[in-house]
Amino acid sequence: MKIVFFNRPTNKKFDYKPLYYNKAKDKREQRARELGLDVNKKEHKSFFKGELQREWRSNQTPKEQSKKVRSILYLVLLLIAIYYIFFTDIVQNMVSSFISH
Repeated sequence: MKIVFFNRPTNKKFDYKPLYYNKAKDKREQRARELGLDVNKKEHKSFFKGELQREWRSNQTPKEQSKKVRSILYLVLLLIAIYYIFFTDIVQNMVSSFISH
């Protein structure tokens, strides 16, 4: 029989679960460790920057690419129209022919 005068609390268990887990970052860090690179150093920033740029370019859909081509085409047509309106006498000849009839 055990006589206890004071209530001794037991140790509390610590069960922490992170709210966010970045799987891609974990893979990158694992690969860096395999290559013998220091994960905490920022000297390999250009490598990751280039990787990010390649990923952004590869994520473009054909629809987005066609929008870019279409907008460039519209810009070229607009510049040609502005050139003909301001720097040639074609528009002036058309206006004078409509006025004379």
